[in-house]
Amino acid sequence: MTGRKENCYAPHMNIPAAETRIHRDCPSCGTPSADAPLVRYSHPDWPMKRCTNCELIFLEWVPNYSELYDEIGWTKQHKIEEDRRLKQQPILARIDMMTRWRLGLLGEATPAGGMKGFAKPGPVLDVGCSNGKAFADLAPGYVPYGIEIESSAAAKANAIFAPRGGKVVNADGVSGLAQLPDDFFTGITLWSYLEHEARPREALEQTRRVLNADGVALVKVPNYACWNRVLLGAKWPGFRHPDHVQYFTPPTLERLAKSVGFSVKFRLYGRIPFNDNMYAILRPN
Repeated sequence: MTGRKENCYAPHMNIPAAETRIHRDCPSCGTPSADAPLVRYSHPDWPMKRCTNCELIFLEWVPNYSELYDEIGWTKQHKIEEDRRLKQQPILARIDMMTRWRLGLLGEATPAGGMKGFAKPGPVLDVGCSNGKAFADLAPGYVPYGIEIESSAAAKANAIFAPRGGKVVNADGVSGLAQLPDDFFTGITLWSYLEHEARPREALEQTRRVLNADGVALVKVPNYACWNRVLLGAKWPGFRHPDHVQYFTPPTLERLAKSVGFSVKFRLYGRIPFNDNMYAILRPN
């Protein structure tokens, strides 16, 4: 990420005009964004580019994390996005919210369930853990750790994790991972996280560093290649500017993960085109 900044305004994030944003080249392979064409879904205030080298879809400008910790936290943005969808697509949004149970039909649909299914007992980490509820039901033998950028949510998660011997780091994902020891975790969840992370390559590099040699990292991200995006176009619920700062397809996620030392396997339902999301299992090579 370069150091250039300029004033910006993002109405749905309630960011004052005096705040700043930061310019990026491709966050996966580093190809200059100046060479990348605009994607047709690009927002006027948040140009969306397609990398000419690795084909990742990404926002050229992203919010400055260091100044916006509590404005870009998931708990706030999730509510804002939910209200927006209810206003723009009231019928589809309500159907989606009422049928979330469908996500578990083909396997474990929660970070805690994923850890039980794939990771050995021991310390496990939820990057972007919000208020800690995703790890509240961890099976015995798993010690919960978390990283959360929003301070109030981090405090709530820490109140859940600390009694079980874990803790929460109040920081953005990359900075938080950098504070943790090498080869420490048996499992890590990057659940609805990488699409928000301005430095996804660095995040996966750090994930690889702190994960045990026989550990596992579970990834959930929106699937830009899904049929719903093609059908709905700019109204696809996966588009959230500037909350989502890159959009992966199965090949672009796999390419990035393999480049930092992971093997990649998609879960049974992990990259089917009629699912808005994809689910990948990463293991250190």
